[in-house]
Amino acid sequence: MFARCCFLLIFFPCLWPHSAVAQSRQAPPGVFKDLNDAIVGDALILHGKQLFIDDYVIADLKDVKRVLNQPKKHPKNPLLVRDRPWEESGPGYGTVHYDSDAKLFKMWYTFWRKVEGTSTSLMCYATSPDGIAWTKPIIDKRSGANVLRHPPIQGFQCPGVFKDPVERDPARRYKMLFSCNPDGTAKTWMTSAAYSADGLHWEPIEPTSLIPFSDTQVCPFWDRRRQRYVAILRFGPPNTRIISRTESDDFLHWSPKVTVLRRTPMDAPLATQFYQMAPFPYGDVYFGLIAAYHSETLKPIPPDKLWTDRKNLQLTFSRNGVTWQRVGKRGVIPASELQRDRDWRRVAEDAVFLPFGEKDKEWDWGTVSPYFTPEPIIVGDEIWFYYVAQNGRNWWNYTGDPPQKDPRAKEPRKGVGLATLRLDGFVSVETKTEGTLTTKPLVFLGDTLLINADARGGSLVVEALDPDDKPIKGFTRSECEPVSSDSVRHIVAWRGQRDCRLLQGRPIKLRFYLQNAKMFSFEPTTRHNHYLQSYE
Repeated sequence: MFARCCFLLIFFPCLWPHSAVAQSRQAPPGVFKDLNDAIVGDALILHGKQLFIDDYVIADLKDVKRVLNQPKKHPKNPLLVRDRPWEESGPGYGTVHYDSDAKLFKMWYTFWRKVEGTSTSLMCYATSPDGIAWTKPIIDKRSGANVLRHPPIQGFQCPGVFKDPVERDPARRYKMLFSCNPDGTAKTWMTSAAYSADGLHWEPIEPTSLIPFSDTQVCPFWDRRRQRYVAILRFGPPNTRIISRTESDDFLHWSPKVTVLRRTPMDAPLATQFYQMAPFPYGDVYFGLIAAYHSETLKPIPPDKLWTDRKNLQLTFSRNGVTWQRVGKRGVIPASELQRDRDWRRVAEDAVFLPFGEKDKEWDWGTVSPYFTPEPIIVGDEIWFYYVAQNGRNWWNYTGDPPQKDPRAKEPRKGVGLATLRLDGFVSVETKTEGTLTTKPLVFLGDTLLINADARGGSLVVEALDPDDKPIKGFTRSECEPVSSDSVRHIVAWRGQRDCRLLQGRPIKLRFYLQNAKMFSFEPTTRHNHYLQSYE
């Protein structure tokens, strides 16, 4: 007993210094915080990039304006044209996908075939290592053609293709929706589906009839946010040039169509109809490219209406993938505003995202339509958009407007082009003088604030405010190091410190001070390792 007591008297003093050190160790401020619904209140909880398409994060704009930006057309356009005997009339509808596993750009594109009594198309295949120089690999060894084995169903056309990221069956890795009329008559027009292991050899599913007919491209994709398949297609039957949506859990059973875009007063001045819409997810939001078809006619074109019978691209935007908004010169146009009395001719002209080219001078002066990209194609710090265009109007053979100077030309020269946009560059907030953007109350988790901005010749600084609009010490305007260059990933620093973890997990506002600058997005993120040594 005496020996045991002596051991404890010796052992506990040995533990005491270690325990004291452990108890005195302090975590750096901002690493551990309480967070609950009472603390958050009505503040937005942010994840990922925040764009300025709408007012979701914006509380106030002062002396700055939103600007819709246009992609730049590639100088080597058109990148792909008809140059094979079996390519009869096109190219037409198409899909472009970058396969990160194969490190290869893949294109599925169609050509119309003349079949007595109905219409149908061939589906061809092209690949590219860089997305610019395309080759047409031999798929059919007997003919030496790049023609794919599409589902052997009468009237095959308007396919939209994607590689399914969640499919477990390798034989169904690639999926497609397409239109067809199995008995060759108008009464059986429908939208159907097919599967493929490699994207080259396709098998139809049973039953053939799945979705009511859409006579322009059907665009399906896996919506990771909603965890289901979604397709954007045309309204109907009877087919009308407005945009509808349907969704499915299994790619076989599809919900009834809901119409998401109808013509509004904005479309009246140019008699605009929606030929098709190619959607794509972008972070936690969605965009769509509309082929806006202006004033269909078979009559000669008067000189004061040269926009007649031509298509250009307009932009649409959605935060939930279900309800969509048109994007104009100053960002989204709410549905309620579309019913007001405005100069809608001016609004429509300013809403062009990708314009047709200059008449008789550029290869794409007649019509421009989007190619479907199920996922955005990001190359470096750019977003790449592919499109199909021609140097002739939609009904060029009726309007008396020859597509080419060569009188021997039987039809317009069509091709696939590329246009590029700065990362996040859809809509910028900018000023030539001085102004501010102030956010709504928000909460983020992270330690770094990234800004996509061009402040060459000017400056941009950021101030953090509490919910009562009082500057937060250590993150005031005067303590922020000005941004004065062009980058898609500026890291904001206050007093030389880029770690802003003290701002995380609490309701704050951000106020951006712009001077001769433009900003495209901001993003709270994490760059540092916040590991702490455990207690002994």
